[in-house]
Amino acid sequence: MTEWMWISLLYLLGTVLLIVELFLPAHGFIGLVGLGVLGYGLYLTYMVNEVVGLVGLIVLAVLIPTGFLISIHYWHRTPVGRRISPPNPELTEKDRMPVEDYKPLIGRLGKTLTPLRPVGTCEFDGRRVECLSEYGMIERGVEVIGVRLVDRSLSVRAVSELSEDAQNA
Repeated sequence: MTEWMWISLLYLLGTVLLIVELFLPAHGFIGLVGLGVLGYGLYLTYMVNEVVGLVGLIVLAVLIPTGFLISIHYWHRTPVGRRISPPNPELTEKDRMPVEDYKPLIGRLGKTLTPLRPVGTCEFDGRRVECLSEYGMIERGVEVIGVRLVDRSLSVRAVSELSEDAQNA
């Protein structure tokens, strides 16, 4: 077997090992061996001809990262990828939080049980509700008013801010 056939066989074997790494859960060991085989093939290429070795280095420097990015993009479609990362569940309207429970709280007074940074817990008529500060942070123990529904969450504003706005107007 000539030197070039041996080098071509090393490049082919390294490429096959990198592809096999996608389908077998070997924790990167097969891919590392594949990179080693490609590196050894590149070394032998340099020993035979430096110009061809430089071309091989440039080709590998482009193809290996490109192949890595493509494999990341399509890995979840492989048998191993489907087992490790199953598809996201599709949520239905039944899975979402009901808005009807929060609509009566708009315009009602409550008190913050935790700081709202911007999300926290408030109490309205003895009921604990997760709320969203309309803007900024609201400290614990501050009286708040329900302002509106934002993305299925109750947005609140500190009552002291309302009185300041009325004085400034």
